[in-house]
Amino acid sequence: MSETATLLHVGRAGTSPPSVPEGWTVETVSSAAAASDRLCGGVDCVLVDHETDDGGDGLAVLDVIDAPCPVLYRSAEPDGELASAASARGAVHYLHGGDDVAERLRAVVDTGDATARRAADPGTTTVDRPVVLERIDEAYLSFDTDWNFTYINERGAEILGASPDDLVGENVWEVFPEATDHAYYDEYTDAIETGEPVSFEEYYEPLDLWTSNRAYPTEDGLSVFFHDITERKRYEEMLPGLLQTTRDMMQADGPEEIAEQLVAATEDLLSLDLSVVRFHEVGGDELVPIEGTAALAETVGDRPVYDVGEGGPGAVFESGAATYRDQVDVDGIDAVLYLPLGEHGTLSAGVGDGEELGGVEKQTAELLAANATTALDRTERRERLELFERVIESVEDMLYVLDADGQFVYVSEPFVEFTGYEREELVGATPAVVVDRETLERGRAVVAELRRSDERSRTIQTEIETSDGERRPVEVDVALLPNDTDADPGTVAVVRDVSALQETQQRLAIENDRFRYLFDHIPDALVEFTFDGTEPVVESVNPAFERTFGISAGHAVGESLNDLIVPKQYHDQAKQLDESIVAGAVETKEVERSTSTGVGHFLFRGVSFGTDANRRGFCIYTDISDQKERESRLEVLHTVLRHNLRTEMNLIVGYAEQLQRRYDDDPVLLDAIRREANQVADLSDTARRVERALDRDDDHLAVTDVTRYVAEAAETARKRFPHADLTVSTPESATAVADRRLVFALSNAIENAVDHNDSEHPSVDVSVERTDEEVEIRVADDGPGIPKQERDLVTGERDITQLQHGSGLGLWAINWIVESFGGSLAFETSEKGSVVVLRLRTQ
Repeated sequence: MSETATLLHVGRAGTSPPSVPEGWTVETVSSAAAASDRLCGGVDCVLVDHETDDGGDGLAVLDVIDAPCPVLYRSAEPDGELASAASARGAVHYLHGGDDVAERLRAVVDTGDATARRAADPGTTTVDRPVVLERIDEAYLSFDTDWNFTYINERGAEILGASPDDLVGENVWEVFPEATDHAYYDEYTDAIETGEPVSFEEYYEPLDLWTSNRAYPTEDGLSVFFHDITERKRYEEMLPGLLQTTRDMMQADGPEEIAEQLVAATEDLLSLDLSVVRFHEVGGDELVPIEGTAALAETVGDRPVYDVGEGGPGAVFESGAATYRDQVDVDGIDAVLYLPLGEHGTLSAGVGDGEELGGVEKQTAELLAANATTALDRTERRERLELFERVIESVEDMLYVLDADGQFVYVSEPFVEFTGYEREELVGATPAVVVDRETLERGRAVVAELRRSDERSRTIQTEIETSDGERRPVEVDVALLPNDTDADPGTVAVVRDVSALQETQQRLAIENDRFRYLFDHIPDALVEFTFDGTEPVVESVNPAFERTFGISAGHAVGESLNDLIVPKQYHDQAKQLDESIVAGAVETKEVERSTSTGVGHFLFRGVSFGTDANRRGFCIYTDISDQKERESRLEVLHTVLRHNLRTEMNLIVGYAEQLQRRYDDDPVLLDAIRREANQVADLSDTARRVERALDRDDDHLAVTDVTRYVAEAAETARKRFPHADLTVSTPESATAVADRRLVFALSNAIENAVDHNDSEHPSVDVSVERTDEEVEIRVADDGPGIPKQERDLVTGERDITQLQHGSGLGLWAINWIVESFGGSLAFETSEKGSVVVLRLRTQ
């Protein structure tokens, strides 16, 4: 059966023709215009490929052609949105990949037109007519003028559910009486009465059959070619629901809603009431049931979770290919169609016992699954975009995006606030709103360089002009948006306000100038160095260093500082200092160093900074040679004076005692000499005790309970002055900053109160009081009080002179010790006498 029907194929030139049933021919054109011209000559079906040669796509071809026959649409990969678009433009079938075109042609196309023309005119073929009619794939029958069957081929009898022998000779309206109420009766009658061919489609309910019919009047009656288009009609009936479901899924708020709509569509559109959607858990290996039909739950109960690769759903998800199983080991289910939903999961659609899954249902289910996959992809992209926008809006960075035309398509809220414009004023505008022409040109040049290179971003320093005209310095990091084509993808940029940075840089420059001035003019020798391991290597020295050590800057730079100025016998000490400074310690120490005039004494202060890989440091050498010499002289004088003073006073006392034994008649004068000599000797002892008390390390002071020191001082005083009336009043505890020197200070205060009281039984009261900020120790007596001149000298309200210098060291010792604790000494007077107040800090 040659040239029975024609398939017009619209696709790229040179592509292989599609497979077609026997008796079909294929004509290929590559443009919409050529397709329209060919349709004028009559074809039986059109197949439009999505990829064409005329610069557009297959959808554009559908918009142009007006085909009087079925149109099929085909793409290389499944695409739900594409299928929906093609269906909306009149395509009755959607194919993809390796789908069998021949099978789809048989399902939707009636090829009776061409065959009818030849059958109605026996002269067109030399083949015996019944033989020809049996060989064609279409159904054929003929009536005489009395509406009796004169012939029907096997295909026709099969469609009508009978055999040829049962029908030939029978009246068609008696065999199919319900047909008289349908278009069959009216159309066939009109064809015989008018002598004109008729074509129509009609549904015959008793057989649940849709047919496409072409009837040709003959001299003997009527020849009819008809085709079973039930599946096509079912598909057409499903199409509006399919399109609506697709739109609903595309507008769904989330994956769960898409799953619900997909299950509802398989039940409502395809009458597949045993279906379930499983989603793949992100980061997991399981397919979890999300949505299923009520009938499925009633039939088999809760559906299981499958691992990827396990069972029908797991295998389909892993392979990505649809699978139909007409035998499954599940009670109540006869067959199941497993469909992948991309990376999201699977759809399982089954039929009950004794039911079948037709080709239309399979194809529509595949299309539904493809559309659902697209909707899920779209939802995922939307959710990612919304998340991205939320993240962008939540950060404080200024950010904008330009499209390929250089217009703002997105600006972050911080950028909007920085510029002072409204978002609506910026989106759609170009950066010329906020930058000058020179910056625009630099930006275009940077984008061009980025497209030519492998760099990810470039930085531009410029100024942004805000809405109120203020120009603010910024740094802009520009990067290209991702793009797989050669087209300009647009750019994304992060903007940083560098106003504070520039101000900081200016301040640093000023500070650097100040430091350099100080470095050059400080009178002490100063060295800047780097470390080679722990060895300090000179980087620069100031003029004072050159004068002090007699070494020029040119000679010192690059040399080891220790090799330049440290005497050999002190190298180990210098190494220990270097190691400590490298470790981050700040070192202060008296050292000996070689100078231009010999070894001198210096106060060394050193510090380091920077990272371990780039450790640097400074040190200052303050010349204390003269001070050390004075201290040495004073130490000698102090030792000699104190020793000789005690010795000479002891001699004076001895001489006084000898005089008293020799001259007893005037003991008062001799007692006075002896008493004054003893006081001078005691003064020397007191000075030595004060010196020992003050010679302590104040760096190790800590908070302690001072009541124990008060108790110890009181106990010592009771033993020394048993005639005194000494009382002590303290709380259970009182913590303050102090150490054992407090005992010496309190002992002096009590001794002072007793010694300067002429009463036979002097009264001394020691009390301790606490506040939030200090502890107050009060030593009160009933004596004559401390002269104001003495108090003013100790508190610093009066300067020490040769005429005004105080009468003893006791009060001075108390004041020095309390001040070393960070406290203060005060004096009060009362009706009974005087009060010495020691105030100590609590922290």
